[in-house]
Amino acid sequence: MWADQAAIRAGIAKSTWGRIRLRAPPTDDLLLYAIAACVLQRRKLIIEKYSSVDEIIKECNSMISQLDVWRLLDDAHDLVVGLHDKI
Repeated sequence: MWADQAAIRAGIAKSTWGRIRLRAPPTDDLLLYAIAACVLQRRKLIIEKYSSVDEIIKECNSMISQLDVWRLLDDAHDLVVGLHDKI
């Protein structure tokens, strides 16, 4: 995301969609957004299947070997873009 901001400042964004995608500000909380994106990917399963915090934590720990890192980073980026103006 920091590279995205550098590309904006350098005028490298090539399309309108690219400029929209790159408008997310750099954040020190990227890990938090990545965790939120990970849980959002599995929210339906978590809501339907688990009833305690311990079960949810076990599910989150089991996700580690099954993550699509690029999708996760895209989802985290989308969260930053979507929530930046609301916070």
